[in-house]
Amino acid sequence: MKNKFIVRKDGHVAWLIFDRPDKLNAMDIPGWREFGRLLDEIAADRDVRCLILAGEGRAFLAGHDVGEMVEHTDQFKAGSYTIGDLHEGQKFLQDTTRKMRRARFPVIAAVQGYAVGAGCEVTLAADLVVAADTAMFGFPEVNVGVTITNGGTFLLPRKVGLARARELAYTGEFITAAEAYRIGLANRLVPEAQLRPEALKLAMRIASRAPLAVEMHKTMIDRGQESSLETMMNFETEALIVTARTNDHAEGSRAFFEKRPPKFTGN
Repeated sequence: MKNKFIVRKDGHVAWLIFDRPDKLNAMDIPGWREFGRLLDEIAADRDVRCLILAGEGRAFLAGHDVGEMVEHTDQFKAGSYTIGDLHEGQKFLQDTTRKMRRARFPVIAAVQGYAVGAGCEVTLAADLVVAADTAMFGFPEVNVGVTITNGGTFLLPRKVGLARARELAYTGEFITAAEAYRIGLANRLVPEAQLRPEALKLAMRIASRAPLAVEMHKTMIDRGQESSLETMMNFETEALIVTARTNDHAEGSRAFFEKRPPKFTGN
């Protein structure tokens, strides 16, 4: 199997690690299919409250496997690879973004080395990005004659603003971790040796909060990108009604009053 992954847990925090370092973790279509399957598997574990994505070796995820792109180009010419095949492959790729955004828990991308092309799109689909100072981000699609996919053109301008999104998409140039942090593409910037410990620290902090409240905040912030103020205030009221009746709210309020850490159960 060309595409390999490592899955493990630290308490309520799950790790999904891209493990194809000889190819800078670049993935082909079977790899995207497996990535999606693993996201489903992790989402089915009700004990998980936060997910960290990371990469082995010198890259987080260096996009789509260029070797497969070349192969598909030749197959197009020969008529053995069709538009229908391309649509099917895109579905596996784009479903990873759908699954990350629909997950009830936040997703943190811990990025070192290259996060480019589809790899940069994965960071955009994550809720938070912790970047090593060695990281590089970018969309080189225009350099090989194709276009951004996997939700990148939707998520990028919402993350960094329209002007910077245009520049990154039109030039195909990479930016450093420091620049990604400056424009809001990365939330935290750390030395590479501290990358995974910092990501885990952040994930554990999130996992210690009331799970349903975190889940509702993720949904509300996403919906708010496409909704009116009035719509979102109505949704906030409904979310408050749901969370205010939970055992976690009772526990959180009591713990605050008693000056002790709360013990949230997700109920």
